[in-house]
Amino acid sequence: MATIATTTTGAVAKTYKVAKFQYNFAAHTGAVGEYLSDFKIPKGAIVTRCIGNAVDAFTSGGSATVALSLEGSASIALKSATAFDDAAFVGTDAHYSTPVVVATDSQIQLAVAAAALTAGIYDVYVEYVY
Repeated sequence: MATIATTTTGAVAKTYKVAKFQYNFAAHTGAVGEYLSDFKIPKGAIVTRCIGNAVDAFTSGGSATVALSLEGSASIALKSATAFDDAAFVGTDAHYSTPVVVATDSQIQLAVAAAALTAGIYDVYVEYVY
């Protein structure tokens, strides 16, 4: 569920890394709750942005909301709870672009609230420097 890719650019080497988490209804069930990536973004990393991409649109029999965050000993909100069928979750969207230092090892979390999801595959990419 989690992968990492590294590229190095510039005269002064800076390594940008991208952690990917895929929420997949077939594997995660869609029940109200939190779904975490296996991969941890390390303490001290600087998160630069979060991009989401709908591979297969979310559906719900109710008014489900979806939120994205980084979870460690403290939470970093990447996208606050938003309706599952909002434009933010329909195509490709930048959810977060304010640099922040991760205080503890953290996992990408997708949280479903208010009602269950009944379908959907959604990729979350978190870019960071470490």
